Amino acid sequence: MSKTASSQKKVSLHELNNHNVSNKRQALKDLKLLNFDELQYKNPAQKRFYKTVSTKDITFGIGPAGCGKTYLSVHRALRELGDKDSSVDGIVIVKPLVEAAGEKIGFLPGDVEEKTLPFMMSFYYNMEQIIGKQRLQVLKDSNTIQVIPMAYMRGITLANKFVILDEAQNATPEQIKMFVTRLGEGSKYIITGDLAQSDIKRGMSGLEDAVKRFAGVHGVGLASFKEKDIVRHSLVRRLLKRYKDNFQIMDEVSAEKTISMWIHDQGLDTPADGSKDDYHYQLKK
Repeated sequence: MSKTASSQKKVSLHELNNHNVSNKRQALKDLKLLNFDELQYKNPAQKRFYKTVSTKDITFGIGPAGCGKTYLSVHRALRELGDKDSSVDGIVIVKPLVEAAGEKIGFLPGDVEEKTLPFMMSFYYNMEQIIGKQRLQVLKDSNTIQVIPMAYMRGITLANKFVILDEAQNATPEQIKMFVTRLGEGSKYIITGDLAQSDIKRGMSGLEDAVKRFAGVHGVGLASFKEKDIVRHSLVRRLLKRYKDNFQIMDEVSAEKTISMWIHDQGLDTPADGSKDDYHYQLKK
């Protein structure tokens, strides 16, 4: 690599938007030009997570929805894909696909891509914000970015891939064992999930099991996010507090009555300590 090429100026996505991208080579060339250092962390937990991913082969990211786990994961994956010094030549996205309300993925129409599209929208949306819609589509069409349902992974080895397993709280210990043993040379894993939102039976989460098993293993990193690290609308954090075990719902009062009480009383008591960031209102009785 010549000195001129190696010191090529990095540019923002906005500056790349006038590039016409029609094939994989052009898309990857643009990724090499993109300035990934423009990333701005919203809190220390995000910075710790990103740094851990950069130094470990497998990183677990645990925490509630809205902390930026998906965005940071795909940002790092795309960064590795565009790094001339990285061994990564593709991105693989995996989900256990445990559907809510008993609906099975087999009943959805279409092939694997079409069946899994609803589950991958958050990934594609975040990738589009980072590299643009046209580049994303080209990389998907060339299978440089691909989706593999966990059930399809048995017997394969993922070499030189950046692999993201999302919603890992919905995987069993056996599935996590199968997943981590797919790790091939030159690959990197991120495993994320929210232990408080598992759709499988309590005590059977492979994510919780894996964290306990792998803590202290060389090459494995652990990162966590708390409610205070939520970076979506501030209301998300306040709503999540109402799902804590210590919040008592007034079971003897119907929803209709609750609404009437809220309207009559103009709803809510302000926090006694005057805090603005840690609301825990109670309906007036």
